[in-house]
Formats: sequence, C-alpha cells, structure tokens
Amino acid sequence: MNANHHHGHLGQTKKPKANWYPPWAPRFWNGMSAGSYLQLLKDNRFQVHPARYPMMVLVGGCSVVNSSLNRLQKVFYSAKLDATSIERPPVFIIGHWRSGTTLMHELISLDQRFAFPSNFEAFVPKHFLLTRHLMYPLVNLLLPQKRPMDSMTMNASSPQEDDFALCSYGAPTPYRRIAFPNNQGDDQLQLDPDKVNEDQAQSDSHLLQESLTHFYKSLTLRYPGRQLILKSPPHTARIEQLAQWFPGAKFVHVSRHPHKLVSSTMRLWRLLDEIQGFQLANYDDQWLKNYVFQCQSLMYDSYFRHRDALPENQLVEIRFEDLIQSPTEILKQVYQQLELGNFDTARPAVQQYFEDRKGHQTNPVELDTELMAEIDSHWQPYSEAFGYS
Repeated sequence: MNANHHHGHLGQTKKPKANWYPPWAPRFWNGMSAGSYLQLLKDNRFQVHPARYPMMVLVGGCSVVNSSLNRLQKVFYSAKLDATSIERPPVFIIGHWRSGTTLMHELISLDQRFAFPSNFEAFVPKHFLLTRHLMYPLVNLLLPQKRPMDSMTMNASSPQEDDFALCSYGAPTPYRRIAFPNNQGDDQLQLDPDKVNEDQAQSDSHLLQESLTHFYKSLTLRYPGRQLILKSPPHTARIEQLAQWFPGAKFVHVSRHPHKLVSSTMRLWRLLDEIQGFQLANYDDQWLKNYVFQCQSLMYDSYFRHRDALPENQLVEIRFEDLIQSPTEILKQVYQQLELGNFDTARPAVQQYFEDRKGHQTNPVELDTELMAEIDSHWQPYSEAFGYS
C-alpha cells in the first residue's frame, strides 16, 4: 500500500479544521522509556522529517526522564503491585473509532463506583503512582482545553484510551503507525490477532498481556475497591484475549451508522498524523479510505468470530443513535445486562452531563454517492449485524 503524493477526490480532507494543539502539549510518545523510544525510531529507520526534529528531541529528553522515573517507581511500588489483584472484572467499551465509545466511557465514568485511566495516567503509565502529585499539574497545564478532533473538553483527569498507555509501554498497538504515517508498516494487523505470524503473535501477545496487567494493577492500586472501566477501539479485536486474561471481563459494544464513521475516521487519522507524527503525512484520500476499510475488516472479522462465545452478562451491544435518543434507558439496560449494580445512583450525574452539553454540535458529514455505495458494500456485514442495512 503505497502512499501517493497527489490528493484524491473523496472530498478533500487534506487539512481538516482542528482545534489547535500546541507544540509543547504531550504527544502519545512522551511517556516512552528511552529503550522503547529508540526501538520505535529504529523500526522506522529514523526517517524523521526535519520539521519534526524539535519534537524528536523533546520526546527523547522525556524518554530519558521516564526511564529513571520508571525505575524509581519500581523501587517504591513493585512489592505493592505484586500484592495487588484485579478483583472485579474490568468493563471494556469497544467499537469502531468515532462510533460513540468516548461518550459511553465518559457516561459510565461518572459513576463513582468505577475508576478509569485519565489522560495523565495513560500518558505516563509506568510511573504515575510515583509522580502524580508532582507531574499532574504540569500535564494539565500543557494540555489544550479541547480535543483536536471534536470539540469535547479535555484535561489531565479526563478518561483516556488504554491503547495510548500501550504506546508508552512500547507494546504492540495499531497506534504505532501514527508516529511514522508514511512508512506503511503492518501495525494494523494488530486489529486481528490471528493475522499476525505465529512467532510474532506469541511475543506480541505476551508483551500486550504484561503491559495491560501492569497498567490495570497500577490503576487498581491507585483506586482501591473500584471496578475499572476501560475504552479502546482496538480492544474490539481483542475480546477473546481480554476475556481470557481477565476472567469475567465485561464488554459494551457501541455501533454507529457506517456513513457517519468513514469520513469521520479519515479526519481523525489525518489530525492525529499531523499532530503526533514524526513525518509530514503524504498519502492521498484514496489510500486513507482503503486503510480505514482495511482496519474495519480486520477488527470486525475478529470481533464477529469471537463475540458469540461470550455469555449475555459479559457482552452488550448498543447503537450510538439509541444512546443519544434515550441515554438513561440505554445505560440502565447496559447496567442490568452486565450486572454492574444499580443504575439509579448514577442517573442524576448522567442527566446533568446531557444538561450541560445541550448545544453540542457534531461535525456535519457530507458524502458523495460513489463513496456511499462503496461504504454500503464494504460495511455490509457490520450494517446487518447492528441493524443499519
């Protein structure tokens, strides 16, 4: 899959209008240790664009500091972490990018019985126990007030995806592609664990399990007695592994009309590549659309293969459209089916959340008929499974 230098006709998404993301704000790579960072650069043959040298140096400086802090946290916390067990099965919110998983994560996070990884904890997963009092205010200061891809507010304590923590662990995640968007590697194969070649798959799986277990134990130590609520679109493909590693794990799958997802996801990758990449992305819309389609196939081939193995009290599937229409009813259904306890205690906070965001506008989506036909044919299994056909 080679990126061409011209730009296709799929509605020019070259420069999507984004909320400003300042150069000093944390990037996904800022939490890496020196070893993991060096490995990332080496895997991509150090092909950094000169315009990104300052970022490369900044992340490099952070990585040296992280390595020391990681070691220091080990000294103070490794015995406590070894003694910590994840007693209540984590709840994973899964689904394609831009399908409403963030909203669902934020809603369940309002319930005080749950704990979630914050932006800060996801950025420095290996030393936040040690450095939270010192570094949290700093990260909060450096983060912009709104997410670049939509206008949802964010700060250091907002819920964040645990795949960003995996970047810092140097663990396998499809998000590694974002660092070098022009070096078309095969990080997206992580979206179907069965597609990775066998030796690779074993070491990947081991590192992934080790990283997630360390992260979830750290969160459990930080928030004792609370059930973890986690969200990452790539988890959609990992349900078999996650259910194995964390017995009794619960899953909330959120779907949304494919016409809304494709251009929105293309926009998301363009923005992330622009903000987070060590290169200036030079692919065209055609390549990007194919990439989105390929990721969707990988992710959902895996999901559909494994979802029927989960009992009813471990997997609930909801539609974004229904969630927006009647949030409290849908959440109540999620709580009941997954046996998460009484929803009524969380209800007032959820109602307040929607009250506060009355005027929130989603970005309008304009599609040409050709693209719509392509989406309809490619996403047919998805549309049929979730009632969009």
